[in-house]
Order: sequence, then C-alpha cells, then structure tokens
Amino acid sequence: MAERTDDADLTVAELGEFGLIDRLARIAHGAQRDPLRPEAAGAIGIGDDAALWTPRRGYHEVLTTDALIEGVHFRHTTTSWRDLGWKALAENVSDIAAMGARPKLAFVTLGLRPDTRVADLENLYRGFVDFMQEGLDGGIDLRIGGGDTVSSPVTMLSVTVVGALRGDGLRRAAGTDGDLLAVTGALGGSAGGLAVLEAGEASLGNPDVEILVDMHRRPVPRVLEGLSLAAAGVRCGMDLSDGLLGDVGKLAYASGLSAVVDIHTLPIPPALWRHVGGEAARMMALAGGEDYELLVAAPAGIVERASERLGEYHLEWPGSGYLAPLTVVGRLVAGTPGQVTVLDEHGQPVAPPRRSWDHFRSGGTGS
Repeated sequence: MAERTDDADLTVAELGEFGLIDRLARIAHGAQRDPLRPEAAGAIGIGDDAALWTPRRGYHEVLTTDALIEGVHFRHTTTSWRDLGWKALAENVSDIAAMGARPKLAFVTLGLRPDTRVADLENLYRGFVDFMQEGLDGGIDLRIGGGDTVSSPVTMLSVTVVGALRGDGLRRAAGTDGDLLAVTGALGGSAGGLAVLEAGEASLGNPDVEILVDMHRRPVPRVLEGLSLAAAGVRCGMDLSDGLLGDVGKLAYASGLSAVVDIHTLPIPPALWRHVGGEAARMMALAGGEDYELLVAAPAGIVERASERLGEYHLEWPGSGYLAPLTVVGRLVAGTPGQVTVLDEHGQPVAPPRRSWDHFRSGGTGS
C-alpha cells in the first residue's frame, strides 16, 4: 500500500507499524538533550530489540517491554493461562537475548476483566514459574520484581524485562555490505503450530502436531546462543518475532543496506516438513512469526567461528546440552535500505504470497 502524503488524516494502518515507530522515534530523539542523547550516553534507543542504557562506565543495562492482547495476540479458547504465562516472559527474554545480554528482572502489568477467575491467574503465574525454572539450563536466571494490575475489557499482559550486558553486544545497525545472514535453530514451527490450532487439529494425537503446537505455545529464547554469538565476534543481530522476511528487512534497513534471502537454505523443523509439505513449510519458515530464533549478520569468517562455538559452548555450561546450530540463509548487499529479494535454488526471484506480521496492516489474530 502506498503511503499518503497528507499527514493530517494519515492512519496507523496506512503508515504501518514500523513507519509509525520510525516517526515517533524521531520526535522522541529530537526532544532529548545532552547528556541523555543515546549517542552521548553510549546507549541504544528506539529501534532495536531492546534499549541499552549505560548508567556508569563499564556497566550496561538492557530494557525491553512488550504486550499481549486478547483477540490480537492470543485467544483463551486455544491458549491456556499457563502457556500464556510462559509465552509472555519468553518473547521479552528473546529481545534481551537478541542484544547478547542476560535477563535479570521482569515486571508484569495485568489488565483484567472483573470476572476473571483467580484460579486462572494462579495458572498464569505457574506458567511464569515453569518458564523461569526450565530456563535455568538455557542461561535464563530471571526473577519477577513487581508490576501492576488494572481493570480492562479484555485480558492484557504487558511485561518489562531488565537485563545485563558485558561488552558491545548485538544491534541491528551493525551490518556491512557482504555480511552473511544466518539464523539459529529452525524456522516456521510456530506458524505451523498456529495453523494446527486454528484448524482444530491439536487433539488428533499426531506426534508432529504436538511438536508444532508446543513450539508455538512454549518458545525457547536463545539466551546462551546470543552470548556465544557475541563472544565469537558477531555484532549485528535481532530476534525473529515477526517472521524472517520482515525481520531481515528491518535489520537491513537499520544497517542502510538491502538483503538477499535464499529460500532453499532455510532450516525447517522435520515435523513441519512432514505435516504441511515442502512448499507450505518454506513459506511458513519465510514469513511465519514467533519463532524467537536469532538472526545475525557477520563476515563469513566470523559466522564460521560462531557456528563452531555454538557446537562447543555446551562444555562451558554443564547440563545445557548443545546450543541451536547456525544456518546461513542469505546476505546483506548494497541497495535500497530494507529491500529484501528472495531467491530460489536456481537463483531466480521468488514472490512470497504474503509479508511478515505488521500489527496495523496484518489481519487476524494470534492463538
């Protein structure tokens, strides 16, 4: 959709989520004065997965916030309160992981209908505890430090997570021409799980279906992977929340470059291949959201070093097992900032059937 030029009546649906963020960031940054300007304080502000603040030399705090709204991001009919608790923390911790940082504290604001059952809220918090306990082996040492509760016409969760960072970490704007694009883990599983839930197939007893639903409902943020990538020299990265196609565009735009994605190289969960077939699986991997894997850009030598380190890093974290592998899926190139070209195995352009998720331009609801 072409953007309108008469700003007085421009709507957020016409501008889109990321155009809106860009405009509001310009206003916020324009109102700041030294020493609070991000570049003066050694901070990263609006536009990355999380904000980086340097209150004193050698000490970095990372902060992120995100919201889940009933009817937009989830439905109570397909998402249990316990799974909702897990996912609300997981998606915020993923933003911390995307900066190469460690999560430390979470703050939870709940918007609740007055008729919400207390037992449901107890299950929500049991989901928080599930995530925090099972995440310990994955480098997630997180505590809930407080929050707020308010009355709301629908269920709403707003979670803020504070993390700690050593060194420079990862950021979207650090990509350079010729960098390889690589992702951790596998893509498309969450989109496959959502499709299963929407089709009413979750109770069929199919093992592949159960795997996909679990990938959608209980994603695992790549905290140790983010730390390992940063230690290997990777400087450019973000998490995959809105789909590879759109998120590659965001990273490329922040770095002032274009990007090429080779669709035949995308790592896809075997359960997704078996359940939906090759072409549909590729499109879910390309444009499906909520995988919460990491997307990075780096020179070939650093990508190779990072891949080796991911295979060895478990030795430094007894009990953590092997970390998610790294797969090269494309490259950054000179060109129009944010433009993404998708190629097939013959090097021919592919026209994806849809773009990745945009809160104001995308239709439908999550699970």
